[in-house]
Amino acid sequence: MNQGFTLRRVGLSTETKACLFVGTTTSMWTLAVMLSEVLPAWSGSTTTNARGSVRAIEAPLLLQVLFVAWLVSWLDAYIATRSQGAFRLWNLSTCNGPFDWSSGISNSFYLALWSCILLLIVLPSLNAIWKGSTVQGILNLIGCAIFFLSGAAENPYVHVQHRYAPDMLRIALPTSHHEGTAYILPGKGRGFDAVWTPKVANEHKEADEQAMTLFRNIRSGRWSPKEPLERMRNTLALYQRRFRAEADDIVLLARWLYLDDLADQGMRRIDCERASDIHLIGRDLMYALCHAEYLVFMGQGRLPQELQRKMGMLRVMTRSGAPNSGSPDVHTVGFTAGREGYREAVEHIYKLFDLPLDGKALDFSSTTPPAHSPALGKRPETIDGYVDELWTTCIDNSESTFTAMYMFTTVWFVEVGNTNGFHIFPLRCRNRYGDWISEQIVWRQAWYMGIIAQLVSVSPVFYAAFVIGYLQ
Repeated sequence: MNQGFTLRRVGLSTETKACLFVGTTTSMWTLAVMLSEVLPAWSGSTTTNARGSVRAIEAPLLLQVLFVAWLVSWLDAYIATRSQGAFRLWNLSTCNGPFDWSSGISNSFYLALWSCILLLIVLPSLNAIWKGSTVQGILNLIGCAIFFLSGAAENPYVHVQHRYAPDMLRIALPTSHHEGTAYILPGKGRGFDAVWTPKVANEHKEADEQAMTLFRNIRSGRWSPKEPLERMRNTLALYQRRFRAEADDIVLLARWLYLDDLADQGMRRIDCERASDIHLIGRDLMYALCHAEYLVFMGQGRLPQELQRKMGMLRVMTRSGAPNSGSPDVHTVGFTAGREGYREAVEHIYKLFDLPLDGKALDFSSTTPPAHSPALGKRPETIDGYVDELWTTCIDNSESTFTAMYMFTTVWFVEVGNTNGFHIFPLRCRNRYGDWISEQIVWRQAWYMGIIAQLVSVSPVFYAAFVIGYLQ
């Protein structure tokens, strides 16, 4: 199931369209059943009146109630997203992963859902059993039990390919927990953002297989300076397959990254929170910037010539393996040995966000060098010497400004730690309520259980339709 707003002109995600399709067909089915009962009743048919609510329980009422609840929750999320307000019916911080849907909605909303199912399904089913329609009534009760007791398995959609449109380019940050932060790249009129989200298997596939493995290897000392770039290449290549964009979207990203005069200034905002006393040079922000630069690099054929000529600003074209792209004569930001190169890279990153430079990002005087640096293979004598040699090692084993920065911040975190204003993720989500996409991810489980439970309830209808069709 695709994720994000994959059809920009329609403005709806594949997730939303699938739910609307299921909900609409369910509503049509329910309406047909109700009309087949109500219309004869208006005409005075005693047969239909005698059956009463027995006929009504043959409608897919469980999915109908679920569709209405989902629609109300969707509208609440839509209003909260557009107004940048708080969710009224949703709170991801109470969820335990992408399958714990019932914990994500508010207690009052969950009680209302329970009450509707009790009044519209459970009580009519008990009445139908009393009147002799035993099979249908019992199956309805079994379906309700499956739904509320989580009798179905976990939905498989967390493992399928997730795709992103330009207005929702999520970067799943590496984490060993069942939930965490996702960075969202800026777009037209939108700044860089961060949201809290459940850990989705497919979204975190690259982070789990590449980044987490890299971290373990660096901590254990079983790595080489070539490994960060190789793992980042694998990560970016797999992420690029998720990207669905038009030429204008790639141009927007390129103008932002290359500090072009025609860049959308709204993209230079930071729409999430910055950690206090922390500068921007953090591992996970560099991880996200690597994704942005790679998307532009792979979409270079859609860029105008003046932007193509700027590609060497952030990528060493002689190492890119892509002929006739960019200008090899352009100086790549940061690719100067020692702290001078590091300073160039830091200054460029702050210009991306139109922010004044943090002194801590360049002043290391209050930091003690590590007792031993596996990355350098020796004990650094001074912190300045350590920074000089580490940055030189990073640019020698990288192909772009951001991959060098990613290697530098990754090694710094392992060998030095979150000191001197460094932190692995300097940008934080404003709260842990989640966002519109996260809400839809968790709602998948409710839909999955609801459909399975409803199939149990309406199995006699399907069987009867099969028999009638076979006999005819």
